[in-house]
Amino acid sequence: MKIQNSIALCCVLLGFSAQSQNSIPIVSINPDEVISNEFIGSGIEFSAYPHADTKDSEWGKLMTDEKWQLVFDRVSFIKPKIARVMDQANWRYLKGFDKSGNPIIDFESDQMKALYKLLDYCEKNKIAVILGEWGQPYKVHDTHLNLQNSFTGANDPKWIDLIVKNLNHLIKVKKYSCIKYYNLVNEPNGDWATTDGDFDQWKEGIVLLHKAIKKEGLDKHISIIGPDATSFNNRKSKYKGLDWARQTALQIPDLLEAYDVHDYPSKESIRSGEFQKTFSELVRFTDSVHKKPFILGELGLKGDPSSKEHLGDKFTSVDSQLSVYDYDYGVDMADALIQSINSGFDAVIAWDLDDAMHTKDDKGNKYQLKRWGMFNSLGKELTDNKADEDLRPWFYTWSIMTRYFTGDMKIVKMDNLNVDKVRTLTGITKSGDITIAIVNNSDKETIFKIDTKKLKAKSVLNKYLYSENKRPVDARGFPVPSEKINVKANTIQVSIPAKSVILYTSYQP
Repeated sequence: MKIQNSIALCCVLLGFSAQSQNSIPIVSINPDEVISNEFIGSGIEFSAYPHADTKDSEWGKLMTDEKWQLVFDRVSFIKPKIARVMDQANWRYLKGFDKSGNPIIDFESDQMKALYKLLDYCEKNKIAVILGEWGQPYKVHDTHLNLQNSFTGANDPKWIDLIVKNLNHLIKVKKYSCIKYYNLVNEPNGDWATTDGDFDQWKEGIVLLHKAIKKEGLDKHISIIGPDATSFNNRKSKYKGLDWARQTALQIPDLLEAYDVHDYPSKESIRSGEFQKTFSELVRFTDSVHKKPFILGELGLKGDPSSKEHLGDKFTSVDSQLSVYDYDYGVDMADALIQSINSGFDAVIAWDLDDAMHTKDDKGNKYQLKRWGMFNSLGKELTDNKADEDLRPWFYTWSIMTRYFTGDMKIVKMDNLNVDKVRTLTGITKSGDITIAIVNNSDKETIFKIDTKKLKAKSVLNKYLYSENKRPVDARGFPVPSEKINVKANTIQVSIPAKSVILYTSYQP
């Protein structure tokens, strides 16, 4: 009797096991369903440390060769495919005006040499650069010089002429081929912008800039990107937030070679997936009018910070996100990046790399740092806290997803994954290399299988794991694979913990 009962129990357990195996969802990668064939890759906001790059800077020359090398070493691991380098003429080459009102230009200033250091790095490492200015010179920055009215706006031919002189020097004299796009004004629809939401002024500036670039013969080397607008609604603007992108596509599509917008979504909109729906609609609209690369030029998450130990930090401005110190921010930013690319964006740029790059209103007050970075390279010098120079958690996810999704990939769909708050991103190269990123933003583990039979998938993949209890790094703090995965029978077995990220890749940068 006992033997019969044991046999019966064994059969039940085997049947249950087989049933469990059969109930595991199977998702498939479809290489024919392409989301982006113009994929550029992810990147970073990368500034030349305007408060710390020369002896004359507000903080003095804190960016020594050793500090620059620290930054470059970290960026070299990230391997950004694109960088947004925003600046001000009056920070670099515009040194005021002579008695006749003509601009005094110095392309060999110490400030320009600091910019050259950054651009030299981008050139050597084949990083596409979006170059631009925060706004009209002296309008916001250096207001103590009382030169705010030196230009009349973004549509002032004198400013446009100055911009083109700078571009001519950088491209024809300095031979920077990495500079691919020019951005006229940062977030021109904002009430903080020098254009103060005046679409017509911005549009007239774009028309003048396009003509001037073409006249100088620079159109073979650089293109205009825009509108660089945010989802913020400025009551003085005749168009609401993202409608600036729609109107740009409708009114002046032939003057730009790429669209871009910014967004700082809430954590809730990321976790719910609402973010992807919003931008899928926007990209579909611009594609229907005039298809061209669309870049998310700034991405960060807004919301109440949860790092309690930093809330009383005397060096932090209100324009900060202290959640950058938290583990969860790495999950949320990975989720935001996956949704961004799946919505149709061809590149996504993180705000930002380093706390030491910017202060509130960029006035150089070290007690007003914009804490949004992956680290603070001047932690010891600015805050007397060497530990603030350490890599923060979200460096982990942003770096691996930037490093292993490269510009020669096409982004394709993964079918039949219908698990709440679990999202994937898949890129494949012509040679058959594959990268798959998976985020689980839910509160429970998820198990499923990935069918790879439609791919020329390599048999061995590196697996990276970002979880609260396990995220392997090397001596420098850089991510390393948690294990190697053998792809058996065209299947990848996935078991992803709650609130974590997994990346599989055969790609070798």
